[in-house]
Amino acid sequence: MKRLLAPALLVLASLPTQAAVPTPEAFFGFRIGSDKKLARWDKIVEYMHAVAAASDRVRVRDLGPTTLNNPFLAVEISSAETLRKLDYYKGLERKLYFQGGAPSDAERDEIFQFGKAVVVITNSVHATEIGASQMVVEAVYRMATDDSPRMRKILNNTILVLVPCLNPDGEIMVTDWYNKYLGTKYEASPLPVLYHYYTGHDNNRDMYVFSQRESQMTAKLLWQDWFPGIWLDEHQQGSAGARIFTMPARDPINPNVHPLVYRLNGIYGQSQAAALEAEGRPGIIYNSTYTNFWQGAMAWAGWWHNQVGLLTEVASARIATPLEQKKADPAKPDPAAATASQRDNMEEERRRQLEHPEEPLPAPRDITPRTEYPRPWMGGTWRLRDIVDYELTATFALLEAAADTRETLLRQVYEMNRATLEEGKKGEIGGGKDKVFAVLLPPDQHDPNEVSELIDKLLLGGVEIYQAGAAFTSGKESYAAGTYVIPMNQVFARYAKDLLEKQTYPEVRRAPNAPAEAPYDVSAWSLGMQFGVKTAFASTALPADLKLARVTAGAKPVLLAEHTGTSCSFLYRGASGALVVNRLLKAGARVGISGNWVEAAGVSADVWSKTTAGFEVKAPPRRYYSYAPTTLHAPRIALYQSFSPSMDEGWTRFVLDRYEFSYTPVHNADIQAGFLKNKFDVILIPDQKAKDILEGLDFESIVPEYRGGLGEKGWNALQEFTRFGGTLVALGEACNLLVDKLPLPVKELKRTTNREQHFAPGTIVNLQIDTWHPIGRGMPESTWGYYINSPFFQLTEGFSSQKISVVARYPNSQANASGWLRGEDLMLGRAAVVAVDLNPGRVVLFGIRPQHRAQTHATYPLLFNALYWAAETGR
Repeated sequence: MKRLLAPALLVLASLPTQAAVPTPEAFFGFRIGSDKKLARWDKIVEYMHAVAAASDRVRVRDLGPTTLNNPFLAVEISSAETLRKLDYYKGLERKLYFQGGAPSDAERDEIFQFGKAVVVITNSVHATEIGASQMVVEAVYRMATDDSPRMRKILNNTILVLVPCLNPDGEIMVTDWYNKYLGTKYEASPLPVLYHYYTGHDNNRDMYVFSQRESQMTAKLLWQDWFPGIWLDEHQQGSAGARIFTMPARDPINPNVHPLVYRLNGIYGQSQAAALEAEGRPGIIYNSTYTNFWQGAMAWAGWWHNQVGLLTEVASARIATPLEQKKADPAKPDPAAATASQRDNMEEERRRQLEHPEEPLPAPRDITPRTEYPRPWMGGTWRLRDIVDYELTATFALLEAAADTRETLLRQVYEMNRATLEEGKKGEIGGGKDKVFAVLLPPDQHDPNEVSELIDKLLLGGVEIYQAGAAFTSGKESYAAGTYVIPMNQVFARYAKDLLEKQTYPEVRRAPNAPAEAPYDVSAWSLGMQFGVKTAFASTALPADLKLARVTAGAKPVLLAEHTGTSCSFLYRGASGALVVNRLLKAGARVGISGNWVEAAGVSADVWSKTTAGFEVKAPPRRYYSYAPTTLHAPRIALYQSFSPSMDEGWTRFVLDRYEFSYTPVHNADIQAGFLKNKFDVILIPDQKAKDILEGLDFESIVPEYRGGLGEKGWNALQEFTRFGGTLVALGEACNLLVDKLPLPVKELKRTTNREQHFAPGTIVNLQIDTWHPIGRGMPESTWGYYINSPFFQLTEGFSSQKISVVARYPNSQANASGWLRGEDLMLGRAAVVAVDLNPGRVVLFGIRPQHRAQTHATYPLLFNALYWAAETGR
């Protein structure tokens, strides 16, 4: 009798705790995923804490404030017994990833026997993709209360580290905006600002530069705290086609990724697809759209860390409003639909929904059953609840698969880590023809401060970095003491190598005579190039007697300067110099620039101390020349903000804030009001199509105050601004606005080509710089820039009153430094950055992206100098 009662008593003992867990419906007042209902982030945070207080299976950690100071949570879920010994299991996982050295045989066997399958799931990095942030509420409730054998198996064999929302600030923005206009004719009107304060939709492109707080906290969670074996990132996609994408993605693969990652991506991604198929859900696709090559969407960064990295993309509703789509005719499949550009289709779909929000979407085009898409979506009604249901199934299918394969997963992750060390010792990471034993960052750089910043980025990604205590030789080259050394015999060598080497995108052809397929997204990310840091790759083993000291942080930035009395001077050679200039200007100092030197007067000891805060000041080199300095005042900067938000504008704001520029955001009405030169020296127009700048979104569904663009009135005000001596600085496609509407002696060549002639979805290019031009100050004569289907220029006949200068150009050979570039020959010798003195106004055209995604540190000074050029005394 006692044996029969004991299990029952254990269940009864747990009931009071579990009964205290509030149901989502009782807590929020509606069923999660209900039409036109959203759980706001602050209530989700409350709910997570309420569940953790009532359940011994759930813990909540606040990892720190977001950009706008909201909570950023990690929720740890497992069995009560596991949570009581969480530090022990975290220690096993660290050993699995060879942290602190390779595990001994006994430690390895202990990991296999007792370790858990650690799964990180991140959600809703893109705030309008709001379904996953809602779904997690139900998922956590189930894991806290469900006592089924299936759930017990998951809890006993896995540790789930759940990030309920990667963009809490945006979740709040989207929820509040949606609720504000719910039930009105503006219900479909999009948010007129970026839904991440700085990055908008680009926040998942920050997982190797870690410029944003949210990315930094995620990196620490993944590669300094938990070291999960599996990382799933849950997204949404366009509304017109498949209902969900699961892994695997499509070719090409990246040679630096261990092949087992691609196998496991397929196994665990297909476990999600199989569970959805078993429920009879249509529209499940894989081997589509997204490629296996690029350092992109969040979890994919895990591949180079020997982690299974999974992506799900569920079809979107209209936030929480149901969406109708016409039914397809199964007798009329579109054979071209499967290879159509999803990105182009999504833009077309978005504009159609805004122009005709009351109309159903056209019927799905891709309705041909095939291996990767056996049960196509044929159209119908699609709701937020459908998104929640698909994601719940995919989430628990992954957790169950991880539970079922617990020991196998641990063994295979161990094997990837062990093999990485062995391949690294032999210089064979990536399997190329050239061996790489280490990556070397010599101390002799144009801007050593960028080396320090690069080191910090790599450390945050878990890379082990050392510094040579003495000079040494590698191959035929000599390296000075202080050279940073990143050996390949470390567990995250694949990541370090991939981030620092040149990218060569493989050609993929669907048929022998078919054209090579272009990448889905960026094809280059070489951080050494983007930071302006020269790297070397050791093709022979490092000297056995080389003394290496482990580095835990990049060096403090150095300022080569002297301060005497109330005057100072310093060498201006990179972006950090602009920070010093801006501090001096704000302090009221009289600042001048002569060549690569900044001179300032009126700098007291107190001002100098505050100006150099955060820097190590060292004696400057000897000056061999001196010219009369060009004096500056603090530039009065206007930054144009469109109500059809530009991510480039957000990144520009971030970079300006980071380097302490003062600026004023201006909108259409501010510019249309005219008299701009009374307020500003320079107007900065971020990358955006000229049509979007002039016309904006001008539909009846748009909230009236956010309709339209600059219009002719706004354009006339900009033209007037130049006539009174103002400077216009245009980035990327915004250049076409100025080229088309001003009498500039410039022809923009990119738009004269089609996609088959010229295409670059994200490429690092070689640049030659005119360092004698004011915009080229502090730059090396050659560097790297970022190019992403942007303008490039040919000079034409101009008026005699105009003076045109090419500040940066593409070389006459080898414009492509890293990544994919179709039609490279069309760019050779062409202008990349052009400055036009209109007398009295000025125009600067940036065909490259000088501040692209806060990654292109090498070209920051070009942008900063353009702002200073507008603020020269007398203008």
